[in-house]
Amino acid sequence: MKNENNRNAYVGMNIETLIKNSIVDHPSVINKIKRQFNINGKLDNTSKAGIYRGKSDVRIAFTCGHYVDANIKGYKTGFNQLTRTSVAGFCKKFGLDNKDKQELENIIIAKSRNPKNSLFSEQNQKKWDKFFREKAKVLLEWGFSDHPSREILVIYDINSSIVRIYPMKKVLSKLSTEIKFTKGGLNIGKCISFQRKGGNGSMSKTVSKTSIKHPGNNVQLKLKIVKMIPLLDNVKLAEYTI
Repeated sequence: MKNENNRNAYVGMNIETLIKNSIVDHPSVINKIKRQFNINGKLDNTSKAGIYRGKSDVRIAFTCGHYVDANIKGYKTGFNQLTRTSVAGFCKKFGLDNKDKQELENIIIAKSRNPKNSLFSEQNQKKWDKFFREKAKVLLEWGFSDHPSREILVIYDINSSIVRIYPMKKVLSKLSTEIKFTKGGLNIGKCISFQRKGGNGSMSKTVSKTSIKHPGNNVQLKLKIVKMIPLLDNVKLAEYTI
């Protein structure tokens, strides 16, 4: 009955607020987090990370001055967006020059004109395969984390109300960096994909869908959480039910 009362109390909260408010009701979970990060202080507070949060959604602070950042993902089925940016932003992040930037922009625009075509043609795959293989680990960190040594990944199953918690460094160490090209872009391992964002353009009616400035022509990493959870079974730090 207690769990049912908790669910009712949290109705209407967004998932970040849900985790922020519920984790403090589980001292055994807090203690596991303290042990994982060698924290001696007591729990001080939990707070939303705010507009400068980066990948962090909730901050768990302790009286000794230490804190742990939580990247929170809620899911039912399907994919979650890990991160997205413009092609220019992506190229700056990963050190691609103007020539590579223009080539990647052309690839994205070609996909916007013909969504049924593969994002990377066979010819383009030969060139970009080397880049993505070399950058796979950095791409994963870009998607999940700002500071892995002080972060946790929190996954909330909306259907079952189960919260699963993982140390971020161990998450990144368990994820495969194998690259496989697909029609939509490419997969990194079995649960993460790189692709053009796409969309119907309803939020940007004044910009052509074939313009690189259209938000649908951003690039993104997406995560299939139901495929990831089994991969992380042996690095799970804690679990509780709301």
